[in-house]
Amino acid sequence: MDRSIIINVKTREKRYAVIENGKVSAIRIRQPGDAAKVGNIYLGKVADVKPGINAAFIDIGGIRHGYLHISRLPAFVNSKNSNPTISAYLSPGQTVMVQVKKDETGQKGPLLTGIIELSGEQIVYLPEGKYTAVSKKADDADRNKWRNRVRKALEPQEGIIVRTAAIHAGGDGWRDELKCLRLRYKCLLEKAAQLKAPAVLHEKSTVEAEIFRELVRLKSGTVIVDDAEALARLKALLAGRPELDWSFELYSGKQNIFTRYRIDRTLEEALKRVVWLENGAYLVIDETEALTIIDVNTGKYTGTTDQAETVLKTNLLAAKEIGRQLKLRDYGGIILVDFIDMQRDEQRAQVRAVLEKELENDEKQTRITGFTELGILQMTRKKTRKSLPEALLSVCPVCGGSGKIESPETLAFRLERELWEAPYADYEAVLIECTQDVKDCFCGETDVHLKRLENLLGMKLIFHITRDPHPFYAIRQFGPLSALAAKGKQL
Repeated sequence: MDRSIIINVKTREKRYAVIENGKVSAIRIRQPGDAAKVGNIYLGKVADVKPGINAAFIDIGGIRHGYLHISRLPAFVNSKNSNPTISAYLSPGQTVMVQVKKDETGQKGPLLTGIIELSGEQIVYLPEGKYTAVSKKADDADRNKWRNRVRKALEPQEGIIVRTAAIHAGGDGWRDELKCLRLRYKCLLEKAAQLKAPAVLHEKSTVEAEIFRELVRLKSGTVIVDDAEALARLKALLAGRPELDWSFELYSGKQNIFTRYRIDRTLEEALKRVVWLENGAYLVIDETEALTIIDVNTGKYTGTTDQAETVLKTNLLAAKEIGRQLKLRDYGGIILVDFIDMQRDEQRAQVRAVLEKELENDEKQTRITGFTELGILQMTRKKTRKSLPEALLSVCPVCGGSGKIESPETLAFRLERELWEAPYADYEAVLIECTQDVKDCFCGETDVHLKRLENLLGMKLIFHITRDPHPFYAIRQFGPLSALAAKGKQL
């Protein structure tokens, strides 16, 4: 596969993109003050305990307190308490070591766990996890063999996750890694004993660390960086890793590197609600706090005279593009896809197979649960941070994030009601500032509604047209006709 990673780090905003076979497959962006915290370990302070939901809110030094459920407490997991309550384990003011599992999104604070995970190349060490797992990419025989093998090296309270790299490497390299990770955890405990909560014990999420993990995962290709120091650091990180085959280039052009490689254009498209497919059909993507919804539409594509064939072709093309968009935009959580209705199960199976194929090399764990009775495809994708649109876009101050605003008709009728309720008896005229569309709806054809209302109210209505980008009106002033007419001309 032809693959390159384009890295833009010489500006304050850090960005990198993965290009595979000429198409951008991922864009990741870090803005100052908005660094991802997933994987970071903190000495937290219990701010509040909520027995009703069996959870506690932990102060880790951020704007919002983190959420820690009882099921993520080592003391609870390792106990045999048949009547659990969070109050038995935590109380306000208590200190607790926690790790961020999911960054804060929307109005929700970060999701925390007390079951610490320390990652190595071949294993993930859980000092108090009491849990053993092996990569799902291994077959059942290998997984059983590795479970039995690693359990013998663990203390009763310890846990371990065996990565695919350990299975491919063979040997006992994982044992050396286990020793190093145990030592790292011991150092964390010693550091925690010396600090006052809330405090950072370990930071995992730097841009270069994230890029390094991508280099390890993707194995080979070309890295193009716009900063010489960052290039040198990445080369140093890969020293002693002969199994990785990456070539490096320094970009020194005046044009921004994302513009040079046409990534900015893809980034702009990734922030839009509508995604056009090559056959004229299109996707509509709506991300909410609870879930992401994708609707497939035939659009301009009429296809053949066989409607079932047209629907299947569109859905197959949509499935491939949906897989790409999920990775590109980094959507996570619950995802529902409303494909065009298919009558046969074998057609649904074909569509599902295409989507699974597109997601098989996804960095995030995905699970497709299948179609509902209404034909909606349900799936989940692990969410650890904000999606690309959520990170880069802010809520519209006009519509408040709904995507809809009041129509000119609605505002015109409200203006009429306000004029009826206004204390107009002692005035000759009223000055109204509004957009042309509101005035047109208010006055009607040949000003029929305007004349009727002026007669009923006994005063003149003077309009000043403003160029607001959305329907708008405001009653500015009541007063003498001559004065308001002159003022209307001056505005």
